[in-house]
Amino acid sequence: MEKVKKEKAVKRVRKHGSDFVLRIVSIIFAIIIWFAMSITQYPTINRTFTKVPVTFSLEGTQAKEKGLSVLNKEAVDDITVEVEISGMNYEIGGYTASDLIASVDTSNVSKEGTYDLNIEVRSAHTTDKVSIISVTPDTVSVSFDKITTKKIPVVSEAPLVTAMDGYTLRDTKVSPDSVTIEGPQNDIDKISKAVVSITDAAKLDEELSLSTEDYEFYDDDDNLVMADNVKLTDTKSFKVDFVVYKKKTMNLGVTVENAPSYFDKSTLPMILSEESVSVATPDLDAEAEQTVLIGSVDLTQIDLNNVYSFDIPLASGEVNMSGEDHVTVTFEAEGYTSKNFTLTSDHFVAVNKPSGKDIAYDTKKLSAVKVYGPEDIISKLTDDDLYAEIDLSGIKSNGSYTKTAMIYSPKYNSIWGYGSNDVQVEVSDVQPAEEADSSEE
Repeated sequence: MEKVKKEKAVKRVRKHGSDFVLRIVSIIFAIIIWFAMSITQYPTINRTFTKVPVTFSLEGTQAKEKGLSVLNKEAVDDITVEVEISGMNYEIGGYTASDLIASVDTSNVSKEGTYDLNIEVRSAHTTDKVSIISVTPDTVSVSFDKITTKKIPVVSEAPLVTAMDGYTLRDTKVSPDSVTIEGPQNDIDKISKAVVSITDAAKLDEELSLSTEDYEFYDDDDNLVMADNVKLTDTKSFKVDFVVYKKKTMNLGVTVENAPSYFDKSTLPMILSEESVSVATPDLDAEAEQTVLIGSVDLTQIDLNNVYSFDIPLASGEVNMSGEDHVTVTFEAEGYTSKNFTLTSDHFVAVNKPSGKDIAYDTKKLSAVKVYGPEDIISKLTDDDLYAEIDLSGIKSNGSYTKTAMIYSPKYNSIWGYGSNDVQVEVSDVQPAEEADSSEE
């Protein structure tokens, strides 16, 4: 019984094995028959492929050697074509778009310009005999030029940014103040500067910083240059700082030295070429108006022909907006005159006498003392109206001293003495009362 079962099992295995072999043989025969029919019945076929990618390269070309670059790069980026091919069925029957190679022919590009370049297609399999029936599109327009770089200055334009009343927009600074541009040689040669535009509106009483990416190119004549193929290589953003100064009026004054206390300095016929100047200061807390002394004149040396020149002083960072750097001081002579007088020692007045000291004058009188003043006063002025003030400040020791006297009149406060009117003064200790009486006897 067991023997019979084993024989049946062996028969089934043999039967199944023979079926498998038959199947393999059938497949082989089918392939041979299909191949034969492909050769005999359908020797060649046409096939069409879409979205075949196109490659673009300048490597090894004249354009590369001459430094040419593509301007309209977008024209050759991600471009695809539709291709119809013809070939043996057994060779191209299983083709896909990846079995074709499409490229742009750049072999004839030798100088700047725009070219309609052919798109060439071939099989990726060199042994296959494939004919290209059509390529759509079959050309692409490409512009070439030499790409160069250039460094240009950057300036700003902010027509709507102004300063408030009492302030001035002193400066506008752009950062960076220069950039490097890259692009076609012809376009680069036209560009001389970049102008950064601020379109915001503002009235300022303090400094302000704004950022922008808006800029345009201009030539030497301030004409706008349209250069779409020119780009910035180092930055795309700019910061514009608006520097605000405060405006102030600086009233100018001159001091008068060696003037006696009786003299009214306001009566001196002094003329300043600039009474005041307009100044812009970075100190935004400064007063809108201030008085500044620019120098001094010696009253005893004024003969109405004098001319003085003084620089206008400015604090650090201040700018004189008037355009005048100097002030000239002159004197109005019309209506004024001079006359000589004599002063005796009884009209000498010592001030600031040293304590515990006696004063005696070796000079008994001052002759030919020239006095200036208004004509109507000089005409009625007498010797008795004049006094010589002698300042003894700083004297502590006994001795003989030469001091310059200042001429004045208690009656008329608009006259002054001219020149050096020197008085010899003798300083000694105060004598005791007994000695003084003995000397008198």
